[in-house]
Amino acid sequence: MRRTVLLTLGMLPLALGMRLAFPPDAAEASSSKIIYSFVGGADGAYPESDLIVDAAGNLYGTTNRGGTGCGTVFELTRTKDGWTHQVLYSFGNASSDGCGPTAGLVFDSAGNLHGTTAGGGSSGSGTVFKLAGNSHGGWTESILYSFTGSNGDGASPNTDLIFDSQGNLYGTTAGGGQNHCYSGCGIVFRLTPNSNGTWTESTIYAFAGVPDGANPASAVILDADGNIYGTTAYGGTEKCAGGEWFRGCGAVYKLMPNSGGGWTETLLYNFHRFQGTARYPSGGFLFDMTGRIVGTSTEGGDEFGTVFQLEQTKTAWGQSVLNRFYGYPDGAYPVGRLAMGLSGKFYGATTGGGTNSYQYNGTVFELEQTKGGWRERVLLSASSVAYNPQAGPTVDSQGYVYGTFAGSSNGNNFGAVYEIIP
Repeated sequence: MRRTVLLTLGMLPLALGMRLAFPPDAAEASSSKIIYSFVGGADGAYPESDLIVDAAGNLYGTTNRGGTGCGTVFELTRTKDGWTHQVLYSFGNASSDGCGPTAGLVFDSAGNLHGTTAGGGSSGSGTVFKLAGNSHGGWTESILYSFTGSNGDGASPNTDLIFDSQGNLYGTTAGGGQNHCYSGCGIVFRLTPNSNGTWTESTIYAFAGVPDGANPASAVILDADGNIYGTTAYGGTEKCAGGEWFRGCGAVYKLMPNSGGGWTETLLYNFHRFQGTARYPSGGFLFDMTGRIVGTSTEGGDEFGTVFQLEQTKTAWGQSVLNRFYGYPDGAYPVGRLAMGLSGKFYGATTGGGTNSYQYNGTVFELEQTKGGWRERVLLSASSVAYNPQAGPTVDSQGYVYGTFAGSSNGNNFGAVYEIIP
Protein backbone atom coordinates (compact mmCIF):
# COMPACT_ATOMS: atom_id res chain seq x y z
CA MET A 1 0.00 0.00 0.00
CA ARG A 2 1.52 3.29 -1.11
CA ARG A 3 1.02 6.58 0.65
CA THR A 4 1.86 10.08 -0.54
CA VAL A 5 1.70 12.96 1.93
CA LEU A 6 1.48 16.49 0.54
CA LEU A 7 2.88 18.94 3.07
CA THR A 8 1.16 22.28 3.58
CA LEU A 9 3.87 23.88 5.69
CA GLY A 10 4.10 27.56 5.01
CA MET A 11 0.69 27.78 3.38
CA LEU A 12 -1.09 30.55 5.25
CA PRO A 13 -4.75 29.70 5.10
CA LEU A 14 -6.40 32.80 4.38
CA ALA A 15 -4.70 35.58 5.74
CA LEU A 16 -4.89 35.66 1.90
CA GLY A 17 -8.57 36.29 1.40
CA MET A 18 -10.04 35.51 4.82
CA ARG A 19 -13.84 35.56 4.59
CA LEU A 20 -15.33 37.61 7.38
CA ALA A 21 -18.51 36.45 9.11
CA PHE A 22 -21.16 38.76 10.49
CA PRO A 23 -21.85 38.73 14.24
CA PRO A 24 -24.25 35.89 15.06
CA ASP A 25 -27.97 36.54 14.94
CA ALA A 26 -29.41 34.98 18.10
CA ALA A 27 -33.04 35.23 17.00
CA GLU A 28 -34.43 31.72 16.88
CA ALA A 29 -36.77 30.33 14.25
CA SER A 30 -40.44 30.96 15.03
CA SER A 31 -41.35 27.37 14.18
CA SER A 32 -39.30 24.78 16.04
CA LYS A 33 -40.59 21.95 18.18
CA ILE A 34 -39.77 18.60 19.73
CA ILE A 35 -41.62 15.89 17.81
CA TYR A 36 -40.59 12.99 20.04
CA SER A 37 -39.00 12.57 23.49
CA PHE A 38 -37.49 9.22 24.47
CA VAL A 39 -38.42 7.77 27.83
CA GLY A 40 -35.41 5.52 28.15
CA GLY A 41 -37.08 2.12 28.12
CA ALA A 42 -38.13 -0.06 25.21
CA ASP A 43 -38.40 3.00 22.96
CA GLY A 44 -34.66 3.79 23.20
CA ALA A 45 -32.37 6.28 24.92
CA TYR A 46 -29.67 8.78 23.96
CA PRO A 47 -29.99 9.27 20.19
CA GLU A 48 -26.55 10.27 18.93
CA SER A 49 -27.09 9.72 15.21
CA ASP A 50 -28.16 11.93 12.36
CA LEU A 51 -31.46 11.07 10.68
CA ILE A 52 -32.42 9.98 7.18
CA VAL A 53 -35.70 10.73 5.44
CA ASP A 54 -37.59 8.41 3.05
CA ALA A 55 -39.74 9.47 0.08
CA ALA A 56 -42.83 9.70 2.30
CA GLY A 57 -41.12 12.06 4.75
CA ASN A 58 -40.64 9.46 7.52
CA LEU A 59 -37.52 9.69 9.69
CA TYR A 60 -35.09 6.91 10.68
CA GLY A 61 -32.30 6.92 13.23
CA THR A 62 -30.59 5.06 16.06
CA THR A 63 -30.32 5.35 19.83
CA ASN A 64 -27.16 4.44 21.71
CA ARG A 65 -29.01 2.70 24.55
CA GLY A 66 -32.49 1.56 25.52
CA GLY A 67 -34.54 -1.10 23.82
CA THR A 68 -33.29 -4.38 25.27
CA GLY A 69 -30.20 -2.59 26.56
CA CYS A 70 -27.87 -1.99 23.62
CA GLY A 71 -29.78 0.59 21.62
CA THR A 72 -32.40 0.69 18.89
CA VAL A 73 -33.19 1.52 15.30
CA PHE A 74 -36.34 3.63 15.20
CA GLU A 75 -38.75 5.17 12.74
CA LEU A 76 -40.87 8.29 13.16
CA THR A 77 -43.87 8.15 10.84
CA ARG A 78 -45.60 11.35 9.81
CA THR A 79 -49.36 11.29 10.41
CA LYS A 80 -52.07 13.92 10.11
CA ASP A 81 -51.94 14.35 13.89
CA GLY A 82 -48.16 14.51 14.26
CA TRP A 83 -45.58 11.73 14.51
CA THR A 84 -45.72 8.08 15.59
CA HIS A 85 -42.62 6.39 17.00
CA GLN A 86 -41.81 2.74 16.27
CA VAL A 87 -38.82 0.60 17.23
CA LEU A 88 -37.68 -1.39 14.19
CA TYR A 89 -34.98 -3.30 16.04
CA SER A 90 -33.45 -3.56 19.53
CA PHE A 91 -29.79 -4.58 19.79
CA GLY A 92 -28.42 -7.04 22.28
CA ASN A 93 -30.84 -9.92 21.69
CA ALA A 94 -27.92 -12.29 21.11
CA SER A 95 -24.43 -12.49 22.59
CA SER A 96 -22.84 -11.67 19.21
CA ASP A 97 -25.26 -8.89 18.33
CA GLY A 98 -24.12 -5.31 17.88
CA CYS A 99 -24.32 -2.80 20.73
CA GLY A 100 -24.30 0.98 21.01
CA PRO A 101 -25.04 2.47 17.58
CA THR A 102 -23.92 6.10 17.30
CA ALA A 103 -24.04 6.63 13.52
CA GLY A 104 -26.90 7.13 11.12
CA LEU A 105 -28.42 4.74 8.60
CA VAL A 106 -28.46 4.30 4.83
CA PHE A 107 -31.02 2.65 2.54
CA ASP A 108 -30.00 0.29 -0.27
CA SER A 109 -31.86 0.11 -3.59
CA ALA A 110 -34.22 -2.56 -2.19
CA GLY A 111 -35.26 -0.47 0.82
CA ASN A 112 -33.13 -2.32 3.38
CA LEU A 113 -31.45 -0.32 6.14
CA HIS A 114 -27.73 -0.54 6.90
CA GLY A 115 -25.70 0.89 9.76
CA THR A 116 -22.98 0.30 12.33
CA THR A 117 -22.67 -0.30 16.06
CA ALA A 118 -19.62 1.00 17.91
CA GLY A 119 -19.55 -2.06 20.16
CA GLY A 120 -20.76 -5.63 20.30
CA GLY A 121 -20.25 -8.28 17.67
CA SER A 122 -18.26 -11.47 18.04
CA SER A 123 -15.18 -9.60 19.34
CA GLY A 124 -16.80 -6.63 21.03
CA SER A 125 -15.26 -4.18 18.56
CA GLY A 126 -18.39 -3.22 16.64
CA THR A 127 -20.42 -4.38 13.68
CA VAL A 128 -21.97 -3.52 10.34
CA PHE A 129 -25.61 -4.63 10.27
CA LYS A 130 -28.53 -4.86 7.85
CA LEU A 131 -32.26 -4.64 8.55
CA ALA A 132 -34.53 -6.19 5.91
CA GLY A 133 -38.31 -6.04 5.88
CA ASN A 134 -39.92 -9.43 6.50
CA SER A 135 -43.27 -11.05 5.65
CA HIS A 136 -44.63 -10.30 9.14
CA GLY A 137 -44.41 -6.57 8.63
CA GLY A 138 -41.33 -6.27 10.83
CA TRP A 139 -37.61 -6.17 10.24
CA THR A 140 -34.99 -8.92 10.38
CA GLU A 141 -31.44 -8.07 11.40
CA SER A 142 -28.28 -9.70 10.05
CA ILE A 143 -24.69 -8.94 10.97
CA LEU A 144 -22.69 -8.32 7.80
CA TYR A 145 -19.35 -8.01 9.58
CA SER A 146 -17.92 -8.02 13.12
CA PHE A 147 -14.72 -6.05 13.63
CA THR A 148 -11.94 -7.60 15.68
CA GLY A 149 -9.69 -4.63 16.46
CA SER A 150 -6.67 -6.91 16.01
CA ASN A 151 -4.25 -7.92 13.26
CA GLY A 152 -4.82 -4.64 11.46
CA ASP A 153 -8.62 -4.83 11.51
CA GLY A 154 -10.69 -1.81 12.55
CA ALA A 155 -12.59 -1.18 15.77
CA SER A 156 -15.44 1.08 16.90
CA PRO A 157 -17.16 2.19 13.67
CA ASN A 158 -18.98 5.42 14.47
CA THR A 159 -19.66 7.19 11.16
CA ASP A 160 -22.31 6.76 8.47
CA LEU A 161 -21.97 4.23 5.65
CA ILE A 162 -22.21 4.94 1.93
CA PHE A 163 -22.96 2.74 -1.11
CA ASP A 164 -21.18 2.93 -4.46
CA SER A 165 -22.89 2.21 -7.79
CA GLN A 166 -21.92 -1.50 -7.58
CA GLY A 167 -23.59 -1.99 -4.20
CA ASN A 168 -20.39 -2.00 -2.13
CA LEU A 169 -20.49 -0.38 1.30
CA TYR A 170 -17.78 1.99 2.56
CA GLY A 171 -17.15 3.31 6.04
CA THR A 172 -14.54 4.12 8.67
CA THR A 173 -13.60 3.00 12.17
CA ALA A 174 -12.33 5.34 14.85
CA GLY A 175 -9.83 2.81 16.16
CA GLY A 176 -8.02 -0.36 15.22
CA GLY A 177 -5.70 -0.66 12.26
CA GLN A 178 -2.12 0.41 12.99
CA ASN A 179 -1.20 0.72 16.64
CA HIS A 180 0.69 4.01 16.44
CA CYS A 181 -2.17 5.77 18.23
CA TYR A 182 -3.72 5.13 21.66
CA SER A 183 -6.23 2.50 20.51
CA GLY A 184 -5.26 2.25 16.88
CA CYS A 185 -5.35 5.01 14.26
CA GLY A 186 -8.49 3.81 12.46
CA ILE A 187 -9.20 2.50 8.99
CA VAL A 188 -11.30 3.02 5.85
CA PHE A 189 -13.06 -0.24 4.93
CA ARG A 190 -15.17 -1.70 2.15
CA LEU A 191 -17.79 -4.46 2.32
CA THR A 192 -18.44 -6.32 -0.94
CA PRO A 193 -21.60 -8.44 -1.35
CA ASN A 194 -21.16 -12.08 -2.43
CA SER A 195 -23.56 -14.13 -4.53
CA ASN A 196 -24.45 -16.33 -1.52
CA GLY A 197 -25.66 -13.38 0.56
CA THR A 198 -22.49 -12.97 2.65
CA TRP A 199 -20.19 -9.97 2.58
CA THR A 200 -16.40 -9.71 2.36
CA GLU A 201 -14.65 -6.96 4.30
CA SER A 202 -11.37 -5.42 3.17
CA THR A 203 -9.27 -2.67 4.71
CA ILE A 204 -8.74 -0.04 2.03
CA TYR A 205 -6.43 2.05 4.14
CA ALA A 206 -5.06 1.97 7.69
CA PHE A 207 -4.00 5.35 9.06
CA ALA A 208 -0.55 5.58 10.64
CA GLY A 209 -0.71 8.74 12.74
CA VAL A 210 1.63 11.73 12.43
CA PRO A 211 2.56 12.70 9.73
CA ASP A 212 -0.35 10.66 8.31
CA GLY A 213 -3.94 11.15 9.45
CA ALA A 214 -5.31 9.51 12.59
CA ASN A 215 -8.79 8.57 13.85
CA PRO A 216 -11.34 9.25 11.06
CA ALA A 217 -13.84 11.93 12.02
CA SER A 218 -16.30 11.69 9.14
CA ALA A 219 -18.12 9.38 6.81
CA VAL A 220 -16.44 9.10 3.44
CA ILE A 221 -17.50 10.78 0.21
CA LEU A 222 -17.16 9.07 -3.19
CA ASP A 223 -16.70 10.98 -6.43
CA ALA A 224 -17.62 9.84 -9.94
CA ASP A 225 -14.11 8.42 -10.53
CA GLY A 226 -14.25 6.16 -7.47
CA ASN A 227 -11.98 8.33 -5.32
CA ILE A 228 -12.68 8.48 -1.58
CA TYR A 229 -12.51 11.60 0.59
CA GLY A 230 -12.75 12.11 4.34
CA THR A 231 -11.34 13.81 7.41
CA THR A 232 -9.34 12.61 10.40
CA ALA A 233 -9.75 14.26 13.79
CA TYR A 234 -6.03 14.06 14.52
CA GLY A 235 -2.79 13.40 12.69
CA GLY A 236 -1.35 15.35 9.80
CA THR A 237 1.90 17.27 9.65
CA GLU A 238 1.04 20.19 11.93
CA LYS A 239 1.57 20.31 15.70
CA CYS A 240 -1.22 21.33 18.05
CA ALA A 241 -0.90 22.79 21.54
CA GLY A 242 -2.25 21.67 24.88
CA GLY A 243 -0.22 18.50 25.36
CA GLU A 244 -1.81 16.95 22.27
CA TRP A 245 0.68 18.24 19.72
CA PHE A 246 2.00 14.79 18.89
CA ARG A 247 -1.45 13.78 17.65
CA GLY A 248 -1.59 16.51 15.04
CA CYS A 249 -4.41 18.94 14.28
CA GLY A 250 -6.27 16.74 11.79
CA ALA A 251 -6.29 16.32 8.02
CA VAL A 252 -8.39 15.91 4.89
CA TYR A 253 -7.43 12.83 2.87
CA LYS A 254 -8.07 11.42 -0.59
CA LEU A 255 -7.78 7.74 -1.56
CA MET A 256 -7.34 6.91 -5.26
CA PRO A 257 -7.75 3.35 -6.62
CA ASN A 258 -4.67 2.02 -8.38
CA SER A 259 -4.98 0.31 -11.77
CA GLY A 260 -3.27 -2.80 -10.41
CA GLY A 261 -5.25 -2.91 -7.17
CA GLY A 262 -4.75 -1.17 -3.87
CA TRP A 263 -5.14 2.49 -3.04
CA THR A 264 -2.89 5.55 -2.86
CA GLU A 265 -3.50 8.10 -0.10
CA THR A 266 -2.84 11.81 -0.37
CA LEU A 267 -3.33 14.32 2.42
CA LEU A 268 -5.04 17.20 0.67
CA TYR A 269 -4.87 19.50 3.67
CA ASN A 270 -3.26 19.58 7.11
CA PHE A 271 -5.01 21.65 9.77
CA HIS A 272 -2.88 23.81 12.10
CA ARG A 273 -3.20 25.92 15.22
CA PHE A 274 -2.44 29.51 14.24
CA GLN A 275 -4.10 32.59 12.71
CA GLY A 276 -7.56 31.70 14.00
CA THR A 277 -8.09 28.86 11.55
CA ALA A 278 -9.90 25.55 12.04
CA ARG A 279 -8.33 22.55 13.75
CA TYR A 280 -9.64 19.12 14.77
CA PRO A 281 -12.34 18.58 12.10
CA SER A 282 -15.40 17.34 13.92
CA GLY A 283 -17.68 15.59 11.49
CA GLY A 284 -18.82 14.99 7.95
CA PHE A 285 -18.04 17.55 5.30
CA LEU A 286 -19.55 18.16 1.90
CA PHE A 287 -18.59 19.52 -1.47
CA ASP A 288 -20.54 22.67 -2.25
CA MET A 289 -21.90 23.47 -5.70
CA THR A 290 -18.55 24.88 -6.84
CA GLY A 291 -16.44 21.90 -5.68
CA ARG A 292 -15.15 23.49 -2.49
CA ILE A 293 -15.01 21.48 0.74
CA VAL A 294 -17.13 22.81 3.63
CA GLY A 295 -16.95 21.32 7.12
CA THR A 296 -16.75 22.02 10.85
CA SER A 297 -14.03 21.93 13.49
CA THR A 298 -14.37 21.55 17.26
CA GLU A 299 -11.61 24.08 17.87
CA GLY A 300 -10.09 27.02 16.07
CA GLY A 301 -11.48 30.38 15.19
CA ASP A 302 -11.18 32.30 18.44
CA GLU A 303 -11.82 29.32 20.71
CA PHE A 304 -15.16 27.59 20.18
CA GLY A 305 -14.81 26.06 16.71
CA THR A 306 -15.56 27.01 13.13
CA VAL A 307 -17.31 26.32 9.89
CA PHE A 308 -14.45 26.21 7.39
CA GLN A 309 -14.05 26.07 3.64
CA LEU A 310 -11.22 24.53 1.63
CA GLU A 311 -10.67 25.67 -1.94
CA GLN A 312 -8.19 24.24 -4.41
CA THR A 313 -5.72 26.58 -6.07
CA LYS A 314 -3.14 25.79 -8.74
CA THR A 315 -0.64 24.62 -6.13
CA ALA A 316 -2.54 23.50 -3.03
CA TRP A 317 -5.73 23.77 -0.98
CA GLY A 318 -6.31 26.94 1.05
CA GLN A 319 -8.58 27.42 4.05
CA SER A 320 -11.04 30.19 4.82
CA VAL A 321 -13.24 30.48 7.90
CA LEU A 322 -16.89 31.03 7.07
CA ASN A 323 -18.00 31.32 10.69
CA ARG A 324 -16.38 31.49 14.11
CA PHE A 325 -18.42 30.40 17.11
CA TYR A 326 -18.42 32.51 20.27
CA GLY A 327 -20.34 30.34 22.74
CA TYR A 328 -22.98 32.92 23.69
CA PRO A 329 -25.37 33.85 22.18
CA ASP A 330 -24.43 31.50 19.35
CA GLY A 331 -23.08 27.94 19.58
CA ALA A 332 -19.81 26.33 20.61
CA TYR A 333 -18.01 23.15 19.49
CA PRO A 334 -19.85 22.10 16.29
CA VAL A 335 -20.46 18.39 15.90
CA GLY A 336 -21.59 16.03 13.15
CA ARG A 337 -22.24 16.65 9.51
CA LEU A 338 -23.39 19.81 7.81
CA ALA A 339 -26.54 19.69 5.70
CA MET A 340 -27.26 21.87 2.69
CA GLY A 341 -30.72 23.38 2.35
CA LEU A 342 -32.75 23.94 -0.79
CA SER A 343 -31.48 27.49 -1.19
CA GLY A 344 -27.80 26.70 -0.60
CA LYS A 345 -27.82 27.53 3.12
CA PHE A 346 -25.87 25.30 5.50
CA TYR A 347 -27.36 23.78 8.65
CA GLY A 348 -25.42 22.32 11.57
CA ALA A 349 -25.37 21.65 15.31
CA THR A 350 -23.12 22.51 18.24
CA THR A 351 -22.70 20.65 21.52
CA GLY A 352 -22.34 23.86 23.54
CA GLY A 353 -23.37 27.48 23.55
CA GLY A 354 -26.76 28.95 22.80
CA THR A 355 -29.15 31.62 23.98
CA ASN A 356 -30.81 29.80 26.88
CA SER A 357 -29.41 29.48 30.36
CA TYR A 358 -29.72 25.71 30.54
CA GLN A 359 -25.97 25.13 30.73
CA TYR A 360 -25.70 26.66 27.23
CA ASN A 361 -25.77 23.08 26.07
CA GLY A 362 -26.04 23.21 22.31
CA THR A 363 -27.67 24.79 19.28
CA VAL A 364 -28.93 24.14 15.78
CA PHE A 365 -27.74 26.88 13.43
CA GLU A 366 -28.16 28.18 9.89
CA LEU A 367 -25.38 29.73 7.83
CA GLU A 368 -26.32 31.92 4.87
CA GLN A 369 -24.05 33.60 2.35
CA THR A 370 -24.70 37.30 1.79
CA LYS A 371 -23.03 39.94 -0.36
CA GLY A 372 -20.59 40.77 2.40
CA GLY A 373 -19.78 37.37 3.85
CA TRP A 374 -21.66 34.76 5.87
CA ARG A 375 -24.37 35.28 8.46
CA GLU A 376 -25.13 32.76 11.21
CA ARG A 377 -28.58 32.44 12.77
CA VAL A 378 -29.41 30.28 15.79
CA LEU A 379 -32.52 28.28 14.92
CA LEU A 380 -32.86 26.32 18.16
CA SER A 381 -31.04 26.53 21.49
CA ALA A 382 -30.81 23.79 24.08
CA SER A 383 -33.17 24.03 27.01
CA SER A 384 -34.41 21.82 29.80
CA VAL A 385 -36.62 20.17 27.17
CA ALA A 386 -33.79 19.08 24.86
CA TYR A 387 -30.03 19.53 24.94
CA ASN A 388 -26.62 18.13 23.95
CA PRO A 389 -26.87 17.30 20.21
CA GLN A 390 -24.27 14.74 19.13
CA ALA A 391 -25.05 14.70 15.39
CA GLY A 392 -25.78 17.15 12.63
CA PRO A 393 -29.20 17.82 11.08
CA THR A 394 -30.83 16.65 7.87
CA VAL A 395 -33.10 18.58 5.49
CA ASP A 396 -36.18 17.08 3.83
CA SER A 397 -37.69 17.86 0.42
CA GLN A 398 -39.70 20.77 1.88
CA GLY A 399 -36.64 22.38 3.43
CA TYR A 400 -37.61 21.37 6.98
CA VAL A 401 -34.69 20.59 9.31
CA TYR A 402 -34.64 17.50 11.57
CA GLY A 403 -32.17 16.13 14.07
CA THR A 404 -31.59 14.66 17.51
CA PHE A 405 -30.64 15.83 20.99
CA ALA A 406 -28.97 13.21 23.18
CA GLY A 407 -30.58 14.60 26.34
CA SER A 408 -34.09 15.84 27.13
CA SER A 409 -36.10 16.64 30.21
CA ASN A 410 -39.25 14.62 30.37
CA GLY A 411 -38.05 13.90 33.88
CA ASN A 412 -35.69 11.34 32.40
CA ASN A 413 -33.14 13.04 30.13
CA PHE A 414 -33.09 10.34 27.45
CA GLY A 415 -33.09 12.42 24.27
CA ALA A 416 -35.41 13.93 21.70
CA VAL A 417 -36.01 14.55 18.00
CA TYR A 418 -36.61 18.10 16.78
CA GLU A 419 -38.26 19.71 13.75
CA ILE A 420 -37.44 23.22 12.53
CA ILE A 421 -39.16 25.18 9.78
CA PRO A 422 -36.51 27.83 8.95
